[in-house]
Amino acid sequence: MRKILIIPARIQSERLPEKPLRLIKDKPMIKWTFDAGIKSSADEVQVATDSVKISKLFNSKDVVMTSADHNSGTDRVYEAVAKLDLNDNDVVINLQGDEPFIDPDDLNNLFNIFSKKNVSMATLYSDLISKSDINNPNIVKVVVRNGIALNFFRKTKLQKNLFIHQGVYAFKYKILKDFISWKPSENEKNFKLEQFRAMDNGVMINVLKSVSEVHLGVDTEEDLNKANEIAKENNY
Repeated sequence: MRKILIIPARIQSERLPEKPLRLIKDKPMIKWTFDAGIKSSADEVQVATDSVKISKLFNSKDVVMTSADHNSGTDRVYEAVAKLDLNDNDVVINLQGDEPFIDPDDLNNLFNIFSKKNVSMATLYSDLISKSDINNPNIVKVVVRNGIALNFFRKTKLQKNLFIHQGVYAFKYKILKDFISWKPSENEKNFKLEQFRAMDNGVMINVLKSVSEVHLGVDTEEDLNKANEIAKENNY
């Protein structure tokens, strides 16, 4: 089983312009994510981007140029891995470039769960930090039971078995190919959450609790300021 880690990174971002290039301390955010990725057990780590600016931050072997027309990060990931001659049982992780503090052990745990039978897709969760998280649409929530994702929300009144979803997806390559072939489901379009495309086509998503000490997906200027504070406080 080959273990492939792809970090999709597009230059356009409505809430945080040129997000991958924004600095945390003195290093672009996308470099933080990449540096965490190469500390994992992945056999190959690549940044998949449509931006020459982003590509110039990396050695040529570590970056693959992709179309600017993709609707999702997973589409961009697939374009990148389609060039790698993978087998159906190889595992591909889609690690969003705005996860600068991801723990490499989280990535290793995602790879390792595929040694179990009947695992097709997996992701991560962490505990809710405050009640305000529940109604914050920028924080995606997941309902977990017995290690399986039952539902995802942006806003909800539910609290039992509710956790923060971490924006990392692992696929068997066969399921990734299927995912790309399926049309976006109504739930995906309504909630703007692409994991519904898998669930609505009968794919069970395994969920692992994150071991990361810091959980922060950077989507806004406020998030970026917080990331800089975290990096400074923890001497990263």
